[in-house]
Amino acid sequence: MSLPWETAGPGYSGDAVVRGPSCANAVVLFVARRPGGEPKFDEAPDKVMPGNAPIALEIVPVANVPALAKAGDEAAMTKALPAALGAWLRAQAMPQKPTNRAALIAAGPTKGDCSLSDTLPWTAAGRGYLIDVFSDGTDCTNAATALVIRAPDGRPLYSAATPGFIVEIYHSDVRTRADMKKALGGIETMTGETTGKLPEWPEGLAEREITKGDFTTIVAEPFDRTSWNALRDAERPMLAVDPGIESTSLVVLMTDGRVVEVGRSRQN
Repeated sequence: MSLPWETAGPGYSGDAVVRGPSCANAVVLFVARRPGGEPKFDEAPDKVMPGNAPIALEIVPVANVPALAKAGDEAAMTKALPAALGAWLRAQAMPQKPTNRAALIAAGPTKGDCSLSDTLPWTAAGRGYLIDVFSDGTDCTNAATALVIRAPDGRPLYSAATPGFIVEIYHSDVRTRADMKKALGGIETMTGETTGKLPEWPEGLAEREITKGDFTTIVAEPFDRTSWNALRDAERPMLAVDPGIESTSLVVLMTDGRVVEVGRSRQN
């Protein structure tokens, strides 16, 4: 579902993408887009390129969206999406208008398809735990990408969304659907990791930042030294998720069945 973002101005739009094994266990990915494509990280930031770059993304269970929570089938979900997307767009901050907005609008959208999906087993978590990855967009650089961790009964336990140009920074050029599938599927190499890989919180360290080698791990609240080192010793299933270019989220399947972010890791 796509709508013009009328209050933001010409060329701005919003997308809503619903994915899941059932409406009750689906997630919805909201994307706000501006006119013009995203330059590569080593190009001039004001370079005019065709496309509609994502400037805001949010992914949530449909159960948490009042306009969608009662949709029981595809027809009902499709009917409810415009109201949900409209409400989400109205809640977004107005984007700053670029000085070359006319040129960006004139560049127009791209044509093509970089939308795909894949499902991988979360090996460390055990039987039935799955990781859904998917992308949505006409070109891969300006696509929206998402990751969803699901319980054996299909419930979404954790989700994260990332622009395609961020995915490209961690990989070689992502130009085709095959490139995108390989890039998103790269998380499979980390599906066997556990909290045993976390750095030990040494005695006497007062700050919540643990530096080991070339990386610093920022410990999330409410962990303290005792509970952090206990989590490390428990070797719980852990997945490293890249939400941006500055740090990596460390998400863990806890003993109560929740998947939570326990910290973030960044390269020094």
